[in-house]
Amino acid sequence: MYTEGSSALKTEYYTLDAPKKRTSAKTKKARVSSAKASRKKVLKIKKRIVAAILLAFAMAFTVLYRYAAITAEYNKLSRTKERVELMTAKVVEKQVKAEGNMDPKRVEQEAIRLGLRQPSKNQIAYISLGNTDGGEVLKVEEKSSFSAFINRASVILEYLY
Repeated sequence: MYTEGSSALKTEYYTLDAPKKRTSAKTKKARVSSAKASRKKVLKIKKRIVAAILLAFAMAFTVLYRYAAITAEYNKLSRTKERVELMTAKVVEKQVKAEGNMDPKRVEQEAIRLGLRQPSKNQIAYISLGNTDGGEVLKVEEKSSFSAFINRASVILEYLY
């Protein structure tokens, strides 16, 4: 064949491929069903991957949510500790102020300002209680058992309070 110049003929190339076989309907159906099976298999794998990713996101969200909750509680605890420290400082300040007011020189100056004086000997009275430390309970005769019960209960309550 002539390939150089202005020939109207085109060069044809031949390949030595094996002749194509004609496929039967059964073979075509088998190929289609195996292709469908492989697509289903790929789809199943993709579904598992998506499910695993969603599960990972859910677990990450849960961890972050719990971390945020713990941080919020920690901040709340820190604020409470700060308030306790502030209150403790106020209590100490008031104790120092109270101790300053109980200074004997300060009490004496306040007594002089109010016009108070030292008691004289005739203004002081001593009471001797003896060596016993106890009390006496008076028995009162009751007319009914219910009123006796009420009286005894009131005596016990007075003793407790």
